Amino acid sequence: MKFQEIRSSLQSADEEVRRSALNLLREYPGPDTSALIFFAMGDESWRVRKEAVECYLYLQPDRASIEELLNLLRNDENAGLRNSAAEAVIRLGSAAADPLLNLVNDPDAEVRKFVIDVMGAVGDPSFVPALLAALTDPDVNVASAAAEQLGSLGDANSAEPLLHAILARDEVLFRFSSLRALSILAQPLLIPGELVSLADQDILRKAVYECLGAIADCNCRDVLLKGFTCSQKSSRAAAVKALYKIFERAGAPAQEAIEEAVRRLANTECIVGIQELGDHRDKVLTDALLWIGAITGDSRFIPLLIKAYTDERTATAALTALKKFDQSALQEVISRYATFDECGRSGLCILIAEFGYAGFTAILHEGVCDASSRVRAATALAVGRLGLSSFIPDLFRLVDDSDGQVCAAAVDALLSLARINPSLLLAEVEHFSSSHAVHHRKAAAQLLAVLGEGERLLTLVKDEDSQVRKAAVTAIGVNRIEMSGSILILALADEEPDVRIAVAEALGLLQDVSTLDALEHALNDDDVWVQSAVLKAIATINPVRAWTIISKIHTEASGLLLITSLQILELVGGSGAEQIIRHALGNSDQDIVRQADRSLERIRSGNTR
Repeated sequence: MKFQEIRSSLQSADEEVRRSALNLLREYPGPDTSALIFFAMGDESWRVRKEAVECYLYLQPDRASIEELLNLLRNDENAGLRNSAAEAVIRLGSAAADPLLNLVNDPDAEVRKFVIDVMGAVGDPSFVPALLAALTDPDVNVASAAAEQLGSLGDANSAEPLLHAILARDEVLFRFSSLRALSILAQPLLIPGELVSLADQDILRKAVYECLGAIADCNCRDVLLKGFTCSQKSSRAAAVKALYKIFERAGAPAQEAIEEAVRRLANTECIVGIQELGDHRDKVLTDALLWIGAITGDSRFIPLLIKAYTDERTATAALTALKKFDQSALQEVISRYATFDECGRSGLCILIAEFGYAGFTAILHEGVCDASSRVRAATALAVGRLGLSSFIPDLFRLVDDSDGQVCAAAVDALLSLARINPSLLLAEVEHFSSSHAVHHRKAAAQLLAVLGEGERLLTLVKDEDSQVRKAAVTAIGVNRIEMSGSILILALADEEPDVRIAVAEALGLLQDVSTLDALEHALNDDDVWVQSAVLKAIATINPVRAWTIISKIHTEASGLLLITSLQILELVGGSGAEQIIRHALGNSDQDIVRQADRSLERIRSGNTR
């Protein structure tokens, strides 16, 4: 298509025709082409505008063209054109730095602000001096934009000038933008009293506290503690987080002083306002509240700490804090158990177990019948940890719970109790082992193994259901149940691969050398996962024999079996192992090559598992 035809196509009513015409313009670099591209940047269709930007960048514009592009930023009638021009400048990056700097003093304030915003998006360090100068721009929007972009650029040397500018200009918008920028820069500074006094203004208080948390030291402790009592919830949260951040980076003497000041808040009305700030979505705030709870030892924090204990991320910190409370403090909270949500009820049940408070059985009796499956599961686990044999009937009932997690927790608890008082479980376990319900027989397999009932367990190794057979075999291995290896060897021929894998793993755990021949024969299994499990079992029982097998099969092995072989060779080590691993580096399977690389690296570094 000729250039003139392309020009005409850009006037088409069909969006796709206009977009395709732009793509053809790539073959015609030059000033006339730039003009057409600039025209297309103002198109009503965002798809056409996007194609115009891509075309412009493809042609690698010179400085003159970039300066023409920047003139489009003056257009206040077509937002799409202006935004497309800004996108193109941003993507040009440092190539547009000098032309941008020429416009930073443009007489039009809107252009200056637009240019400064683009500078921040480009992120070239050469913009810092111009942005610092723009802090004194007569237009507050321009100056505020400059402050904001200095934060984006992250130049630590900008912090001091920003601090002075905050004190020199009293516009709220500018101060807000500058405080945010200082918070982002997080450069420690000597904080003048004038900056601290800005916290007296409601509209700036939160921003001041956030800034102090990022750049101040413990000398700002008192002003932040005062913020703990302010009526604005967001400002209160900002003060709490700020003091915690200062504490985190302070030295030991300063930390002790801060802790002493926080400790004095215990049993004051201030705690009510702090306690209600809990928000698990804000990690820093959550950590700060746990910190205050631990320091003050105020029992009003216990519900919040219990809730935090149920979150894996905060469980350790919450438990540390809770251990500072005595049993009487927890008793007061337990009296309000019924008012807790399911998260709080489940957390409290686990805590009762954590602290060994076996006397709180009334709560646990409520828990095993709770409407929430989460609470029922937590209660079952607590009963097991506390060794409460009186709950055995309840636990057997929970094995039939409709929720799988509750069922699993009940079985875990029964396993714990089986080690403490086996005679109380045996009769019920026998009933389970002959039950028509598969999940009963699976549970029985685990319990019989812990009870040492090997003979009865053997009947489940031959169960009609593969899940039960797998559970029985696994329980034998995990619990190291002594029995003739020939019993499990027969199970190596089970019709289900998952069972055969479990058998191999169990034989590896039992480490019976008389089973090695049968295991080596099982390497002929049709399932590669079974082969892999068998080879691992052989390596566990006799690493030398595994090495001999690998040396024979490695040239023919592939996929998972070869990867398993390489992993085993990591443990065996030696020059022969390295030779086989190096041979695998030439394999066409990239997963094998990656494993070979890792294995060689671990052998050479001595970091084998």
